[in-house]
Amino acid sequence: MVSRAVYMSNGSFMNRNQHPLLSVLYAMGLVALSTSPSVLAAEPVVATNLEPLHHVILENQYVTVMRVMIRPGQSTLFHEQHLDYVNTHIDGSLTRTAFPNKPAKDGEMKSGNVKFGAHQGESETDKVTNTGTTLNHQVAFEIKQRGPQHFGGASRPDLPVFQQVLDQKTVKGWKVTLQPGESTTLYTQHGPGVRVFFTEGRLLEAIPGKPNRNKEIWLHRGDAVLTYPGKVELTNGGETPLIFNDYELL
Repeated sequence: MVSRAVYMSNGSFMNRNQHPLLSVLYAMGLVALSTSPSVLAAEPVVATNLEPLHHVILENQYVTVMRVMIRPGQSTLFHEQHLDYVNTHIDGSLTRTAFPNKPAKDGEMKSGNVKFGAHQGESETDKVTNTGTTLNHQVAFEIKQRGPQHFGGASRPDLPVFQQVLDQKTVKGWKVTLQPGESTTLYTQHGPGVRVFFTEGRLLEAIPGKPNRNKEIWLHRGDAVLTYPGKVELTNGGETPLIFNDYELL
């Protein structure tokens, strides 16, 4: 007969053949077999911007922008978030979020929603599994500097095209909806930021001080661009509605 050892909670080992009750518990699956305590070791934890499903696509001195794509049944590694974090859900799904020190939580990332993580001085470690049947697609960014950084008051024109979706001490955000030919009108952006696009189309960005001169950008769903302080006027130069989130750091 092959002798098997059971790893006990006090760190010792006991041969299950030496104790009839252990054989019964083992058969019921209530006691785990092991040849080493290492099987109880925790899963590795990585920084968010090093997690394999968090692909860094843009970065400057202010933000790190990542595209996250989790297929049905797929999981991230445990990853630590220690910076303020903005997550835009392009295509949502059902999820299960596991933590190293508390019970897992089932939930849903809804397409179009924004999640803010206030992690300055209060880090969090989690692991996300796509429990749905469709791809989970997110565009997220970490704010690299502790803030607020006092770039100035972030605001947008009081127009129906702007709907505020985020108001935190380090960042603000608006959902912008432009019909074909519609413009944001001219406004001033004080801090750096990020735009994340929900629809494809043609965007015209006016070049300040040069009448009828524009930077033309053709966009796809899920695209992201870095933005910087200055005068801004955006026009939908396509034939379908253009919808995006516009974030500015404070």
